[in-house]
Amino acid sequence: MLQLPSIPKLHDAQWEKVTEQWGKLTANTKKIADGAGQSQEFKALEEGVRRLVLQGDFEQVKKILRKRRGVRVLTQLWIDNDEVRKSSFNESFISFIQEQHPKLGMSSLMNLISLLYRYFDDLNIGSAFHKLTAWLSQQIDMRLKDRKRSSDTILSVLHQHKSWLFDMTAPKAVVDLAKKNHLDLNDQLKQLRLSELPQGRFLNICHAQYYLETLRDIPLGEDHEILSELSKTEVAGMPFEDGKRIGHIALEIIIDRSGGAPSSVWQNFVLDLAGDPRIASTAKNYREWWMPIGENRIKTVTSWLAKEDLRLFLGAIEEYGKQSGDEALNRMFPARKKFLEGLYEHGIIRNTRLMLGNSAASTVKKVLGKSMTTNFIKLSDSSMNDKAVIYLDCGDFHIVEGSHAFKLWIYMGLPSARLSDYSLKKLSHSDLTTGFVRDFNNAYDEGSYKAITHSPTTWQRNAIEFLAENGVELDLEKVLSREDYQVYLRRFGTPVVKKIKTEASKTLEAQILRILETKSPIKAKGLVNAMLSEFGLVIERSKINSILYSLRSEGKAVLDSEYFWSLPEDH
Repeated sequence: MLQLPSIPKLHDAQWEKVTEQWGKLTANTKKIADGAGQSQEFKALEEGVRRLVLQGDFEQVKKILRKRRGVRVLTQLWIDNDEVRKSSFNESFISFIQEQHPKLGMSSLMNLISLLYRYFDDLNIGSAFHKLTAWLSQQIDMRLKDRKRSSDTILSVLHQHKSWLFDMTAPKAVVDLAKKNHLDLNDQLKQLRLSELPQGRFLNICHAQYYLETLRDIPLGEDHEILSELSKTEVAGMPFEDGKRIGHIALEIIIDRSGGAPSSVWQNFVLDLAGDPRIASTAKNYREWWMPIGENRIKTVTSWLAKEDLRLFLGAIEEYGKQSGDEALNRMFPARKKFLEGLYEHGIIRNTRLMLGNSAASTVKKVLGKSMTTNFIKLSDSSMNDKAVIYLDCGDFHIVEGSHAFKLWIYMGLPSARLSDYSLKKLSHSDLTTGFVRDFNNAYDEGSYKAITHSPTTWQRNAIEFLAENGVELDLEKVLSREDYQVYLRRFGTPVVKKIKTEASKTLEAQILRILETKSPIKAKGLVNAMLSEFGLVIERSKINSILYSLRSEGKAVLDSEYFWSLPEDH
């Protein structure tokens, strides 16, 4: 949100009187503005002043400003010409005009009022905004001081309510009033006749404030007309603050409010506005929309899309099975679906990459019923045309799983650095099998992996036991159906999980020890927050506690009676 000072004396504003007065004053304003010297002589002088300003010949400009017509020309250029305004609208020129013309002509005064509301916060450079509003206030006071009764002019209304209409808080004041009166913003603007002000930053900020305030208040995950407004290119792209656009702030609100479980409506809003964040960091869309909102929010959305990729992958398999009548595929599908969805339920999937052949991509689009918003890697060879493959980053282990007769590959480490390259557009069957194995063996001297054939009677046991041998414990009730779970226990019993520190676990230990070096004594909850702020990692407290007690058993960490953790004294 804009960081604005408190709103002065808003409760004192006589809104009903303002409403009555704006009708006549806006008509008068338009009449004055439209009739302001548009002769050939005026236009020639305007062109001359424009050239002098752009040439930097400000002394000649000041000579022209000694005449009232020169002031009218320059103030009109401040409205119409960005280059002239940026070059000459400043405290120095304002002071010079004030010295030369203690009382402005009406046309120049109306130009300045139009300038203020058209550009509003864009004029807030140095003290120029405050100098302009003080100047306007002084000029309006001067014109009205001898009048015995107020009139329905823009001057009298601005004079009456200058405490907030000349303040940077004015847009927020209007939005707060709309909320207080339970009115739509446009209705509130019309009621106050503020909608008839020059279109520009003032009205844009009013709408921005209203949209974003509404977005913060609507029920979590629900659809709302404000989402449609914020999705419009002209609204989302509107400058807001600190180099961000309204769309950036909307993304931050939606992502932060959703946490790890967005509704489909809110997730689609994010993807429709910003696209899939899993693209190369050099891509235009990534730089434009994702980079400004920060790495943590990118990771949050990436975790959302893990579930989306799973849905698309499983949908492609299921749809193909129905269309082809492949009995073997259909028979095995429920077990494969349960296993992969069970991994998601564990909360361990950090990232995914979806890979589709041409035919499989068409199938996925049918499942979606609309254009795809998620990115996928193309499976290039003809043998993979109807295949779908998914890569799952599960932290301590990684999986590459495919449809049809594609094996289940489990790696105790990243299979290939290519999977971290979001500029990667295509892979072949050879890349997914022999290529990944080669990359993995080159990266890990003692790496462990297993390729598991989807045999109906053995594949689940092979996967579960391989992971257990490598120190990974799964909740079998999550990855197996109730029937398969009972059969598994009856035939094989509970798998014995070896205590093996994976590379990921070792990394987490090192990060926790680093935090203990600088922030101890600290409780486990504090470590959870520190892992997020220091390393951008969202780690459950149970995982933190598990590592802490492991470090304690090794003499690397100590716990006091108040449950504060620290390093041993001899560290």
